[in-house]
Amino acid sequence: MDDEIADRLSTLHGRLINQFSLYSENDLRTQYHPDLSQLGWHLAHIAFIEQYWLREVVLGDDSSTKDFHQYYFPELIARTERGGLLDIADFERLQYHFSDAEKLWTELSRIQYEHPLLKNDYLGWFLIQHAEQHYEIMHMVLHQRAINTVPETRYTAGQFNALDPALPALFIAEGEYEMGSDDVLACDNEQPVHVATLPAFLIAEKPVTNAEYLGFMQQDAYQRPEFWSDQGWQWKLQSRSIAPDHWRQDGRGNWYSLSLDGPTDIKANEAVFGLSWYEADAFARYAACRLPHEFEWEAAMKADSMLLKSTGQAWEWCANTFFPYTGFQAFPYERYSTPWFDNKHYMLKGAGPMTGNSVRQPSFRNFYNPDKRHIFAGLRLACGS
Repeated sequence: MDDEIADRLSTLHGRLINQFSLYSENDLRTQYHPDLSQLGWHLAHIAFIEQYWLREVVLGDDSSTKDFHQYYFPELIARTERGGLLDIADFERLQYHFSDAEKLWTELSRIQYEHPLLKNDYLGWFLIQHAEQHYEIMHMVLHQRAINTVPETRYTAGQFNALDPALPALFIAEGEYEMGSDDVLACDNEQPVHVATLPAFLIAEKPVTNAEYLGFMQQDAYQRPEFWSDQGWQWKLQSRSIAPDHWRQDGRGNWYSLSLDGPTDIKANEAVFGLSWYEADAFARYAACRLPHEFEWEAAMKADSMLLKSTGQAWEWCANTFFPYTGFQAFPYERYSTPWFDNKHYMLKGAGPMTGNSVRQPSFRNFYNPDKRHIFAGLRLACGS
């Protein structure tokens, strides 16, 4: 076992304490979006999960966790109830549990404690990835906090020009491509590794930009049902959306962004985000293209290391829903993936601006319902060859 895990856990814990201890108790307890838990609950949940796996599962000691299952296993408590839990704003208690987890991992490593979950340092990397995923979600919460609490302003936005969509130009040949991963960081839904046979296709060299999306908006695409699937059009009518989630207009009609820094100008060449799957699909139709299947996306990224460098500004919606690979086995617990194989969750690939390094793998499979807009998601175009 390796000190790297203890060091990375310590760095993550320090980042969580240092950043979120600056927020008020009201901020920690407020639910800023119906799909997102409170900031304080995420902090306490991370600490609980580390104690649960290291102490209760590996060592068989549930004395410090058994009374908290009902609060910190998300399936056992409604999001609306999480903000009232006593411990979620107690940073002294949080620091104690974080430090204890670091010491416990170090001790288990030093004595080479034998347990199946410790083989190849699996559990340590699992806990790092878990914390990094929640850290990203907490930034989604902060983004929604900014959207919901920034007061009306007379901000004057800098104008940027709309562009036509850049059509897919990178050719990926017909062939057999390896999908998934058997790396220690691979989640259960990334396994087993297998080969997919793909026809030739074209994929864009970068995600759709803000300027390209503005072009879609300026073509009145939100008012033109021919660009939308039937379900997408119904979503559009019900949501009344006319722009990405965080875009707003100033008095002259120019668009700007609401962010943690308040109102800011939109950078034309950066990847657009704040889109539902329905909006991503509609943009692809407007461009006379389509969204890539996740296998196409993964094959392209594994085939071209330079292409992989174009990711990271936004998660990228894919055409297909989330499904189990043939031979899938739930691990290390049933509910990580299995409940979401419902044909209602769509795939996202790549990474967003706050995605942790342990998640930034071409094989990583993210998944959300198609109406979600709070997840830093955009798109990349594809088409047949």
